[in-house]
Amino acid sequence: MSKPELRCVFASMPKTERGKFIVLGADRKGQNFLYANGTNIYIRDINDPTKCDIYSEHTAPCTMAQYSPSGFYIASGDATGKVRIWDTVNPEHVLKKEFHVQGGPIKDISWSEDNTKIAVAGEGRERCCKVITSDSGNTVGEIGGHTGTVNAIAFRPVRPFRIVSAGEDMRSQLYKGPPFKYEKDCKDHTNFVNCVRYSPTGDVYITGGADGQAIVYNGESGDKIGVLGGTKSHAGGVYGVAFSPDGKEVLTVSGDKTAKIWNVESREEVTKFELGKELGDMLVSCVWSGDNIIVVLLKGYINYLDRNNPSTPIKTLRGHNKLITAMTPSTDRSKVFTTSLEAVSAKSNAVNAVILAWDINTGLAEEFKGHGHTNQVFDMVARGDYLISVSMDDTCRYTSISSMQYGAEACKLPSQPKGLAALDSGLAVIACMDHVVVVNKGNVMFQQEVKFGPTCADISPDKTTVAFGGKGDLHIFELDGMTLRGKKIIKIGDDVMRAKFSPDGAYLAVCTGSKRITYVYNVADDFKEHNHFTKQTAKIFSLDWAPNSQYFATGSLDGSFVVWCLSTVFGKEQVCSRMDAHKKCSVSSLAWLSDNTIITASNDCTIKQWDIKFA
Repeated sequence: MSKPELRCVFASMPKTERGKFIVLGADRKGQNFLYANGTNIYIRDINDPTKCDIYSEHTAPCTMAQYSPSGFYIASGDATGKVRIWDTVNPEHVLKKEFHVQGGPIKDISWSEDNTKIAVAGEGRERCCKVITSDSGNTVGEIGGHTGTVNAIAFRPVRPFRIVSAGEDMRSQLYKGPPFKYEKDCKDHTNFVNCVRYSPTGDVYITGGADGQAIVYNGESGDKIGVLGGTKSHAGGVYGVAFSPDGKEVLTVSGDKTAKIWNVESREEVTKFELGKELGDMLVSCVWSGDNIIVVLLKGYINYLDRNNPSTPIKTLRGHNKLITAMTPSTDRSKVFTTSLEAVSAKSNAVNAVILAWDINTGLAEEFKGHGHTNQVFDMVARGDYLISVSMDDTCRYTSISSMQYGAEACKLPSQPKGLAALDSGLAVIACMDHVVVVNKGNVMFQQEVKFGPTCADISPDKTTVAFGGKGDLHIFELDGMTLRGKKIIKIGDDVMRAKFSPDGAYLAVCTGSKRITYVYNVADDFKEHNHFTKQTAKIFSLDWAPNSQYFATGSLDGSFVVWCLSTVFGKEQVCSRMDAHKKCSVSSLAWLSDNTIITASNDCTIKQWDIKFA
């Protein structure tokens, strides 16, 4: 077998936080845009959402990234004040330079038009913004005067060069150079200044504040020209400003859940976008790249706006920006369902789990609607039109896939669930912390208290044999109608993370935690050990069989997944692996979509499809 090849990526969404803006970057060709989540920078293809490159070389959480004007380099910042400059030409993204610029998180970066300097804003002990050369990191002049965090910074793209900064001290400041030095202090905002951007011509720059004002200034002198909309631009704070490519119009986004396009010269509103009325619909960032007008919602979703139809986006990219805790494919393998740890509730300020349904071919996702689980989802299985899920809220839910709408009632379980398996009929067996349970379409039909600490469950294709993983043992039960009876105990000597029967029912594969071993048992030979496998360097979280029952795959805490072949077919050592499947993150879930395709999910909030080629 050859090394698995990446087919496509269903990327993480930007990391968002209520009351705070984020920064999007974009290249000038209108091909890609950038954002951060965790220790990764995501380079998204604007036209094809399944094309995404991930830069994972930061050791601390990333905060933002910006393309150089040439498009050959990207500068990215992190929470420790480091800036890394790396190329966009090579797939490896070779590092050009790394500088420790600030004493705290980088908030914004702006390149000079000749690609030789970068202005950096953020939090610092003495200074909160600097201008340095991109090749040596030498300081170019004195940038200071703010008394608090500097949220944004912008380089004038034409001569005479200027830099403008915006901060939480409710002021923006203009500097001339190089070498750059203080020129003017503007105190027109009455609250934090969140963002600042120069027009492409350099004639004006615009600042956006938490006071709802977007103020236009002369690009060279820093003199105030006026406010977009007269006195107030938005009913809430302004969190993003982006000019059109010709500089004649500008987009602003706000916590009032609206985006607006303005005529820069007249400062009059041209188009208003109202995209929702819920908390998660607050807008926290924007970018205008070519013909694409892109905004980010508080819940992390990305909307492509249509100025000819302001009420309906052209396209919405949905995904997760928090830990993915479970994944399962639909029965026909055309969709895959994923759930994130927590997200802002659509109805209130509470936190609820979110479940998404992904189209395998397009990479677009839809969110299940209504009131679902109120805590982390541990496991879920799709059977026909049912998506069956269990959660830390001690409930099991049966949700209609066709309606994408949660039902009103949840089935209460006797103790906290850890895993489940289900038949096509909708009958489910659930491994709870202190019980084994049988549920039929939302009703508990059987429950039995046990002492082995169930961790996972699976049902054999014969529909009568059930395997429960435990803390140190594997327990085999018989399913008789809707009753479970203990049948056999297999000593493992380690926590069982996953147990899965092969689709033909001939074998049972079991992966373990600290010992990092996967065992395969022969079902017909009274569960005698057939073989065991070890390659991964950390706890194994996930396991699934290929539809042909010839191969199975395991995913690990070390970010790898390995495809194993049964020794009776190909020999124990013939395996293929992808040790860097999710860099610096675990492969928390995986599933086979066909005999040649695997899909993986990780705590980097990303889902990836892989082609498996057999020699």
